[in-house]
Amino acid sequence: MKEINKNSIKQILEGNSENLNLEFKASFDFVENVWARERLIRAILAMSNTRSGGYVVIGIKEDTNKTFSFNGIEEKHLIIFKSKLEDLKSKIESFSSSPVNYEIGIGKYEVKKEEKNIVLIAVTEFILNPLICRKNGDYKKSGEDNHRILEEGAIYIRTLKDKPSSVKLTNPIDIQDFLERAIDKQIINLHNRGWKHDTEKSTKNKSFFKKERENF
Repeated sequence: MKEINKNSIKQILEGNSENLNLEFKASFDFVENVWARERLIRAILAMSNTRSGGYVVIGIKEDTNKTFSFNGIEEKHLIIFKSKLEDLKSKIESFSSSPVNYEIGIGKYEVKKEEKNIVLIAVTEFILNPLICRKNGDYKKSGEDNHRILEEGAIYIRTLKDKPSSVKLTNPIDIQDFLERAIDKQIINLHNRGWKHDTEKSTKNKSFFKKERENF
């Protein structure tokens, strides 16, 4: 787990609110709190499927009035988190259909002249294949098997509908954008491997990819 400097954290948290590429998580016990652990994994999968990727920050709690408290991650939770880092990586990979590209770091954020520890997970947008949840998670509401946090076959993304959230891909506009990004990545991969198309000389990438998608 690498150390992140204060200036980098300050830039990432500028605005003190969530957005499409930034999600906050309250401090939690990684071992005991299955609900929070699987919500964290869902957020990482969703961020990887979102344009440009983003950051998941542990140590910031959403209050009942929809504001955020920058309390930092509790020391006891941080100790558990550090000791279970490889377990977290293993669990993330076990739920993802493709490798997840991310980096976990720790740093300090100053709140009212007091420094708070936070864990920051920097997630890169998927390189070639979108991430699909490959199995059901352990958490579910009592007696409600269809209310799982992680569901086999689900694709999670970040959305701005109502509020920034990590959700299953269901919105038609989001689906269209998601499919176009996935196809564009496949086209780029084919070009890198020597594939040619009659639109090769196009100078407008948007038009270029649109024509190639039609024949993909």
